[in-house]
Amino acid sequence: MKVSKLGVYILRAPDAGRPHWVSHFIVPKANEILVRIQTDEGVEGIGLATSYTPIESAIHAFRSGLGELIIGADPLAPERLYQKLFALTWQRLAHEKGWSREALVRISAAVDIAAWDILGKVAGLPLYRLFGGYCSEVPCYVTCAYYRDGKDLAELRDEIEMLKAQGHTGFKAKAGGLRLAEDMERLA
Repeated sequence: MKVSKLGVYILRAPDAGRPHWVSHFIVPKANEILVRIQTDEGVEGIGLATSYTPIESAIHAFRSGLGELIIGADPLAPERLYQKLFALTWQRLAHEKGWSREALVRISAAVDIAAWDILGKVAGLPLYRLFGGYCSEVPCYVTCAYYRDGKDLAELRDEIEMLKAQGHTGFKAKAGGLRLAEDMERLA
């Protein structure tokens, strides 16, 4: 089985005019890279990765030849494919082509997910079984408490209460963007 076709889609959320921060930089917009891999045997896999930096560098990588390195690859060996793409982060070819490390990391992740999707479909098994899992439920969390200029403690509490009302029980709050005392107050 070989990768015969690759589709790359950039998903952008409308600019809400309210940028938010992760701990060290502002997130310009919500950008997602959706990769759709098709095989010569008609199996399709889909992978998605978030890009916290401007998406143009990922678009440039695909427009300047990165996809050619994926076509013909064996999607049933996702770790090999991932290593091939991730290795570009330190190889001369990427520098010569102007492919940023950030773009390559995100693209590697989306392609990896798509390849695992194909492997699971071919095996007829959910991925948790392929990974050796034994449980039927996986606890999850929601990432929240992003920094945003003008966001006060009352708004932060409202955000957490809304997430609780939606049924979330695990939370990963953004921290590290303010002085320790301020972050402790935000998350108390």
